[in-house]
Amino acid sequence: MEAVKKITSEEILTELEAVLRYNSLKSSPVLTRFLKYVVEETVNEKQHYIKEYSIAVNVLNRSVDFNSSDDAVVRIHAGRLRRILNEYYLTQGQDSLLMIDMPKGSYIPLFTRRTTIRVAETNQSTNVKPLVAIFPFKSIIQDQNLNIISEMLCGELSAELSRFEEIAVIGHFSNDMISKIDQNALEAANMIGADFIVTGNLKHYNEKLQIRLNLLNSSTGEFILTKSFEYESLKDFIKRQNEIIENVVCIIGGYYGVIFKEIIKNSSFKTINSDIWKGIYSYYKYQSSYSIDNCLSAFTNLKQATKTHPDHALLWAMMGEFYLDGIAFAIEDIELEEGYRCIMKSLQIDPNCQHVWHALTLANLFKKDSEACLYSAEQCIKINPNASGLVSGVGCMLIFAGFLDKGYAIMNKALEKNPNCPWWMNIGFCYYYIAKKDYANALYWAEKMDAEDTFWDPLLKAATLSFTDQHSRARKYLLKLLELEPEISKKINSALSRCILSENVVSQIIGSLDKIGLERLSINN
Repeated sequence: MEAVKKITSEEILTELEAVLRYNSLKSSPVLTRFLKYVVEETVNEKQHYIKEYSIAVNVLNRSVDFNSSDDAVVRIHAGRLRRILNEYYLTQGQDSLLMIDMPKGSYIPLFTRRTTIRVAETNQSTNVKPLVAIFPFKSIIQDQNLNIISEMLCGELSAELSRFEEIAVIGHFSNDMISKIDQNALEAANMIGADFIVTGNLKHYNEKLQIRLNLLNSSTGEFILTKSFEYESLKDFIKRQNEIIENVVCIIGGYYGVIFKEIIKNSSFKTINSDIWKGIYSYYKYQSSYSIDNCLSAFTNLKQATKTHPDHALLWAMMGEFYLDGIAFAIEDIELEEGYRCIMKSLQIDPNCQHVWHALTLANLFKKDSEACLYSAEQCIKINPNASGLVSGVGCMLIFAGFLDKGYAIMNKALEKNPNCPWWMNIGFCYYYIAKKDYANALYWAEKMDAEDTFWDPLLKAATLSFTDQHSRARKYLLKLLELEPEISKKINSALSRCILSENVVSQIIGSLDKIGLERLSINN
């Protein structure tokens, strides 16, 4: 009951009454009883009685033979209650000085004095980025060298993560706040409004240095990522510290980083009601898992977000790229100039927006300007070389633009840094090996694709199987291609030529499909 001792019972019960007046709870007698029960039991120091069984029997009127293995009713209502509490403190209760929370994995509520109003809650219209707090690394023994290493790590991690435009980072704290972090990192994170915590431990023994780094979800305390590093000596660490920074930052940041994968899993993330966040969230969901539904959702949300926030560079960059993706997927009535207009608007608002240079690289590819494509790709990489998703993207575009070896090296390096990559990277590797006439490797990358809603998936599988004389399997994918695009034989040349600047390679791919009956099967269909 440590948290309760710091706050009076009267304060807690007053806050409970305020929360229970919230419409979403007023309209749900079950959730009202649930919240009252767990809060009052905790205030009365009976929190050890708060179990799934006791809630089922005392709150939800289940019989005494209730078995949680067969009935998930308590867990379901607990999930609903957590979402409503989050919603309340983001809206009607945003100015409350006390917060009632029920962490995931427990039914015992926590009571926190909100000495600092969350930035993301009070200014949602302008700051909807996930906030990452870099907390000091701890060591068991007091060692000045370890304190210095902690400061170095925190400083470098803060600087490099700050280069990702989709997240906000805080890495410097007052002595009072450091004291609170030492006492309870999750409570400290809540006080400053952090959504994620990067922290860890340092150990120095027998001249060796061991570093363990952890990334936690501050609302649940769940470990999202943990990595260990070992160095022969402190001097060895000083020489190689950039390896830690690159290794960790590439995995954490970007739309294929663990932070956004965690957010996509948790649709109740704090900013979900913001137009900006809806646009960004749906764009990342579309990128990580291509489907027609995700595509339509992203387009709708981005369009709305750019209307309500016309000075947001990242939204315009994403919107511009979305139009260009339509061209890459051979969607009719998509005009290059509309995408280019969005990109230019983004560039005018913020020339340092990395995403806009990524989109501009694609626009220059479609304009068939290979040198401009190379220039914009280099600008994109320069802004943040650790953004593996965007860096691999421009590498893929450079391959299509004819810079085969340069593009391949960029993609390969990005893949080494973060194996979680965009599905369309497989197209780039596949095309690279087709251009090199290494059809076995081209087939390997084609078969790694998992984007059946796009024509690229069956097309490249059919082509590479044809190149390797596996005609029976190739025809199966050709039939799938014809199901998706019945008129593909008429527009395949223009569809491929939009993205691929080498006419020779385009002819090779079309020839491989003709070899397995593209024209004949198109007529029969």
